[in-house]
Amino acid sequence: MQETVTVEIWSDTETTPEQVALTERSADSMFFEGSMPASENPPVHGDGALSVSPGDAVTARYIDALDCDGSTNVTYTDTAHIDCTMPLISNVGEKNITDTSAVIYWTTDEESTSVVHWGDVKPPSNTASKSGMTTNHEVTLSGLQQCTIYYYSVESEDIAGNIAIDDSGGQYYHFETYGDFGSGLQPCHEGRVTIEKDIYNCTNTVGFNVVDMDINNDPLMAETTTLRVTSTTESTPEMVVATETGPNTSKFAGSIQISTGAPVPDGLLQAEDGDVVTVTYLDADDGTGNTAISFDTATLDCRGPQVQNLRVTDITDQRMTVRFETAEQGNTVVEWGPTPSLGNTITQSAMVTTHTVLINKLDICNQVYLRVSSTDANGNTSIGDNNGSPHLVHTWDIPGLYWRETFEGDTSGWVLDGEWQIGAPQGKGGSSGYADPTSAYNNTKAMGDDLTGMGSHLGDYEHSITENATSQSLSASSWNNTKLLLYRQLNVMKDDLAKIAVIKHNKEYEVYSSGNIAVTQSGYSMATFDVSGLVDRQSSVKIRFKIIADIDNIFFDDGVSSGWNIDDVIMKDGTKPDYGPCGNCGTAPSFNGAKSAADNNACGATGVTVSWDQAVSWGTGGSGTYSVYRDTVPDFTPSASNRIALGVTGTSYNDTSAPTDQTLYYLVRAENDETCGTGPNNGGMTDSNTVYVSVVETTSWAIPGEVVTLRAKMVNYAHLRLYWEATSGATTYRIYRSTAPNGEFIMLGETSELFYEDLNQGGNANSYYYKVRGVNPCNQEGP
Repeated sequence: MQETVTVEIWSDTETTPEQVALTERSADSMFFEGSMPASENPPVHGDGALSVSPGDAVTARYIDALDCDGSTNVTYTDTAHIDCTMPLISNVGEKNITDTSAVIYWTTDEESTSVVHWGDVKPPSNTASKSGMTTNHEVTLSGLQQCTIYYYSVESEDIAGNIAIDDSGGQYYHFETYGDFGSGLQPCHEGRVTIEKDIYNCTNTVGFNVVDMDINNDPLMAETTTLRVTSTTESTPEMVVATETGPNTSKFAGSIQISTGAPVPDGLLQAEDGDVVTVTYLDADDGTGNTAISFDTATLDCRGPQVQNLRVTDITDQRMTVRFETAEQGNTVVEWGPTPSLGNTITQSAMVTTHTVLINKLDICNQVYLRVSSTDANGNTSIGDNNGSPHLVHTWDIPGLYWRETFEGDTSGWVLDGEWQIGAPQGKGGSSGYADPTSAYNNTKAMGDDLTGMGSHLGDYEHSITENATSQSLSASSWNNTKLLLYRQLNVMKDDLAKIAVIKHNKEYEVYSSGNIAVTQSGYSMATFDVSGLVDRQSSVKIRFKIIADIDNIFFDDGVSSGWNIDDVIMKDGTKPDYGPCGNCGTAPSFNGAKSAADNNACGATGVTVSWDQAVSWGTGGSGTYSVYRDTVPDFTPSASNRIALGVTGTSYNDTSAPTDQTLYYLVRAENDETCGTGPNNGGMTDSNTVYVSVVETTSWAIPGEVVTLRAKMVNYAHLRLYWEATSGATTYRIYRSTAPNGEFIMLGETSELFYEDLNQGGNANSYYYKVRGVNPCNQEGP
């Protein structure tokens, strides 16, 4: 027989448990089922209904008298939650319209189903849907007829079974399929206006297009129509005449120039970065005999990619790498030169956010001025410099330098056999797959085997040769701990030899040999050798580079390769760093100063954080630190009396002792690691920037007052603009919307302006209710 058990059930609203009898699904099945209706009425114990409120937790409890493991009176519970709110539908529209299909889209504030009711009469009788739960809904309608009006509503059901239907206030949304009259698909009687691009900058001309057969009244002449154009800044429309592109085309085009400044009815569209540009066409007959509104929007991007974290790294005697990041993708431009006039430009066209540029046309302990910039896809440019001037950086020294050959000056002392050459590498050779480089490692010249294309194997060494490149005689009588350093790109075949030797007393001493194995390199690399035992305190030595081909295999031709490519041959004291700062307190760091000062907690005395980007370079030093100054006077003079920190190594400082409830001004200076200057930390060179940032370290804020002046107006038949007057204590405002005056209000956004545009909600026939609440820096909302 089917048995029964009793469980208890209660909610946050009805806390005294109701009892529910569960009946076994079938005899001996051990599955028991039951239910209890939910009610919004006040709780009445024993009435057979469970009183609930939106958001309640509902709990069921069963006490098992004898569990399967022999335990008695074991309690089991489970919970669920009450959801009484239907999905909030917004942004209903259609896209991808053709003559036979269209896509209907909308959004909801919670995951829900996607159903469209559609047809060519009202109310529509067809249904289309897409499986799954989502907040971004798209349903494709197919099998449609050209130049036909279709009506539709959208429906979404959440996981709790709450169903929302948006039928445009009982009028139903509608669209018209396109037709093809010999020049491709185009709208028919329902006029459509479009903006030519999605994004413009503040110097562009915005172009518009309208298609509407109903205003093509004279097939023998090009006619005109009028469009209304607004921006977020200029909300009163400018009127733009659109002219038919030719007789009987039914296609019209117009444009307006973007301008900055205050709104003026001057035939220009005043706008600024982030604005939404809207063009509206008022259609006298949309094919149903009714008037209609068609609008399209674009956004303005008027700011270039913000240059961040500009720095110079990997400095040697002849090269440095310029690095920076941008907040959006942009190209890369580095201007540089020996004076503030610059004169050299390196441009990389790739659109990236991480930018890296090598400058290798320099010399030892050079001053180099540089500036960077980046331009985004919309033509906006940002510049990275030292507060309006180029940054000044230094190449480095070679500590303990004895001798250096860069191949840029007089190289007549070299003795070059056969196809050895000094000049600009040209990327030649590579019969074995590895060609010469296309440039020197630094500057313009290098030394190598057959740089220009000589002999039978153009760019490669020849068969059965032994050829040397030997330096002039070097006096090493004062040298100690000698290290040979050079940059090479070497490619030799197996059984051929590449060698380096030191010559003294007319005898050759091997320093390096490729060892009859193939060596392949596709780029330059540093090579160093301890030659102190051969060179130190010798009155005369030479360096020799050698290539030997087919020495061990004269009967088998295994090919040739591009051989040696050598640049920057250096003899130095090996106990010292390869490269180092030039010193002598010649130049201060190049530093942009403080970027921001922020109150750590607007409602507590927890200090102020001052932030900055790292110094672009440390001048004639190798590294450095930062000092932080604070005062209550704008543009104060930094001194020991207002210095609050020195020796800071990071890019921020937490001033926990900041005075409260007054305006504070901060200045940050960079000091390099030299000891011959006047810097406060270690006697280094200090930059002289005058970039001040200010902040108030507050401890409390009043709760914002109520926004009582909220008003609304339509903008260009497209958007609903809310505007209000400032309220005390508020620094930002949160905007909420509901579909019912006592319904759930969903936050749309937050702004520091005194207006907010609910985009695309101006003409959808929905009824909305809005609230605006002030917010203080403590994140506290007003009523």
